[in-house]
Amino acid sequence: MSSHAHTPRQWAFILALSLAVAGAAACGSSAPSHPDTGYGANQPVPSTVNCTDLCTRAADCGGQLCDEDTMSTSYTALVPILIAECESAACNASVLAQLTTADWQCYFQSSCRQVYEQNVCHVANTSYRCN
Repeated sequence: MSSHAHTPRQWAFILALSLAVAGAAACGSSAPSHPDTGYGANQPVPSTVNCTDLCTRAADCGGQLCDEDTMSTSYTALVPILIAECESAACNASVLAQLTTADWQCYFQSSCRQVYEQNVCHVANTSYRCN
C-alpha cells in the first residue's frame, strides 16, 4: 500500500482503470462522446505483450482522458501510482494471454479515446471512469 494519501475519488479512478485493463470488471466509460484529441495515437508497439507496457499505456491514457474530460490536470499526478497498482494487482499472465497480436497493435496505434471510450480494439472491458 502506498504511503500517499488519496481521496476516494482518486482511488475510484485507480481501481476503475486497473480493473478495466485487467478485464476483471466492466466499468463503463466516464462520459461517452467526448471529442477525440488523438492523444496517444500511433505509439511504437512493444515487441512483446507485457504488464509494464500495458499498465504504462493504460495509466497514461486514463490520466490524459480524465484530465481532458474534467478540463483539469488533477489526474496527471496519479499516473505513476496507477502504473504501480496495475502491475501489482491487476496485470498477470492470464490477462496478457487474452490479448492477441492484433489487440496489442491496436492498443498502441489507436488514440486513447478510441481504445477506452470507443473500444475500437474490441478488447473485453476496456474502459475508464473518472470519479
